[in-house]
Amino acid sequence: MALFRKPRPPEEAEIPTASMADIAFLLIIFFMTTTIFARDKGLKLVLPEKSTEIVKIKSKNIVKISINDLGQIFIGDQQVTLEQIQPILKEKLSKNPKLIILIKTHEKAPYERMIQVFDEVKQVPEAKRVALGMIKAGG
Repeated sequence: MALFRKPRPPEEAEIPTASMADIAFLLIIFFMTTTIFARDKGLKLVLPEKSTEIVKIKSKNIVKISINDLGQIFIGDQQVTLEQIQPILKEKLSKNPKLIILIKTHEKAPYERMIQVFDEVKQVPEAKRVALGMIKAGG
């Protein structure tokens, strides 16, 4: 007589998850070390040392470039375009090499406009003294 064995219930397949955290951690480390991070872009300014000394500057040695809340550009009281900034500054700096350029931007003016004006000023090689200021709303 032949002996028959009882049929076993089929075994369920198991996926070992004990090392999943290790694998995920290694993948994070791999991607962090191989990723190229973008460098921050912004204005490259060399700022002077902090000083408590107050320096008086004569108004004849300052040229004011103002940007109103609508993004209009003024040199003194004269409205100008971006293209006119360089020639005007070159002329003024040829007459007075000690000139300080003050860019005053209204606090509600488009940020891009201030950057455009600053870039135009940087294109003038004689413009070594540049100051940035803000015009407060209502003032």
